[in-house]
Formats: sequence, structure tokens, C-alpha cells
Amino acid sequence: PTALTLAHNNDSYAQEIHHYFHRKSFRVYYSNDFIGVQLAGAMKNVIAIAVGVSDGLGFGANARAALITRGLKEMQKLGSAFSAKEKTFMGLTGLGDLLLTATDNQSRNRRFGLALGEGISSVDAINKIGQVVEGRFNAEQICSLGKKKQIELPICHIVSQIIAEKITATDAVNFLLDRPATYE
Repeated sequence: PTALTLAHNNDSYAQEIHHYFHRKSFRVYYSNDFIGVQLAGAMKNVIAIAVGVSDGLGFGANARAALITRGLKEMQKLGSAFSAKEKTFMGLTGLGDLLLTATDNQSRNRRFGLALGEGISSVDAINKIGQVVEGRFNAEQICSLGKKKQIELPICHIVSQIIAEKITATDAVNFLLDRPATYE
């Protein structure tokens, strides 16, 4: 069974599409939050790379959970700045797709992060995967949006730096861990 979100701006058309796809084992849910759906879809790729890097470095489940949780917070912060709906980030498009992409070994973004965490260069990691890794492009774009809205996105920023080979995975971890503590 699987589920997905159908973003739309026309209820009758969405219902028509829903009629064709919604089945017992294929659940289709509606959303009229185009911005939230698009941001969540792009940002989960970047967070999945971060989780892959962490796992590639040999960190465990606690680090993975922290990155997913704090990554979700980054998604919500940027979404809020663009008037996206918070519930979008807590649904299938946000949390659901983030969990899948960050933890499933079929995920291209996760596998890319794993390779980077193991010390493989960005170019060699892409060649090894042999498929498009969306997060590779999303990272810089997301950072640009954050900068435009003056929002700090430390995980996205550090992933962008690792991909560009401006910082090593180990130094990236130290950067994130050395940040001052904040309220949850």
C-alpha cells in the first residue's frame, strides 16, 4: 500500500484525478498548498542527504532522529516564510516523504549522502549512483531561498557545503554540534 498528496487549485479537477488513481492500496489525499508541497518535496531531499552523511560516518539512530527532526523544523521555518501551511509539513508531503527518503536505502539522496559520509567525492558518488540525485541541486536552491528570507537553515547550508566540497563531512558534523543551544 502507498499514499500520496495531490496538490491542486481546482476542486472538481482534483476530484476527477482522484477518481482515476485512488484505489484500495493507493491512497490519494488532497492539498491546495502548492508552496508547501513544493518546498517539502525539495527540502526532504537535502535532509535525506544529511542523514545519509551521518549514517555514512557511522553515527547511529540518535543522530538520524535528530537530523530528521531538526530538518523537519527547517522545512517548517522556510515554509512559514513563504506562507505555506504548517500541516503540509506534518503530513505525507512533509514528514511522510522525509522519513521515507531519509531512511530507505533505495533513496538516491540517502545513498548519495552515505557515499559522501564515506569520503567519496560528489562527482564519484553521482557516478556510483548512476541516477539523478535531486537534493544535489536542491541544497543550493534552498539555501538561496533561506538567505532571501533571512532564515537560518544550518542543515541545508552544511549539506550544500559538503556537496560543493568546501567542507568535509567530519568538519560539517563539528560545525553543527558546535552551534549554540536554542529552545525547541
